[in-house]
Amino acid sequence: MGFLKKLLGIEPNLVKLISVKIMADEDHNYFVAFSKHHSQLQLPEFVRLVLHYYSKILFNLDPANSEMAQSATILKKMMDAVLATGIKKDTNILDIADISDVVKIVSSKPHNNPRQIVATLFFVNTTQRHITTDIPKNVYAQHTVFSVMALLQAILSEIDGECIDVLNRSLKNMQSAYDAGQSFSEMRNLAAVPTNAYLSAIMGE
Repeated sequence: MGFLKKLLGIEPNLVKLISVKIMADEDHNYFVAFSKHHSQLQLPEFVRLVLHYYSKILFNLDPANSEMAQSATILKKMMDAVLATGIKKDTNILDIADISDVVKIVSSKPHNNPRQIVATLFFVNTTQRHITTDIPKNVYAQHTVFSVMALLQAILSEIDGECIDVLNRSLKNMQSAYDAGQSFSEMRNLAAVPTNAYLSAIMGE
C-alpha cells in the first residue's frame, strides 16, 4: 500500500469518509452495510463511493484473463441496461440487470460460507477521492460483478433525488469514457475516469 500511495502521490493522512461492507455467500445472498467515518459526511460521497467501486472492480478484472475479461464485459452490459432504463429512487436494479432470479439482497448477514468485501472512500482534496478495497481470495469474479449491482441498489435508500440525477449522469459519463477507449485496466484511469465523470455530472454534463 505504501508503494501505491507513493505512486499516486497520496499522503498517508487521508481523511476516511465512508466504508461499505458487502457480504456475499454461496447462494448469492448479499448483505450491504455502510459506515460513516466523518461527522459532516455529505450525500454525494455515496455517489462517489459507487463510481470508484465500479471503476475498481473493472480494474481488478484482468483483461488478459479470458474469464475475467468476460466478467468485465458482463458487468458493463449490466450497467448499460440499468442506465438505459434510468435509475430512480424505487428502481429495482437487480431486476433491470437481469440477475434478480440469482441475486438477493438480505437484511442480515448471510450464512452459507459468506465472504466479506470492504471498500473505503477517502478524501484526497476538494475534487479527488481515493478508494481502497479488501477482497478475499475466495471471492469469485461473479461475486464482485454482482456486488456492484448490490451496492448500487443499496445506496438508493441513502441518497436523495438530486444525488440520483448526478449518479445517472456520472455513470453514463463513465460508460462513455470506457466506450471511447479509456481502458479500465490502466492505473491512470482507476481514479481519473470516475473523478472526471462525477465533476462533469455536477456541472450538468
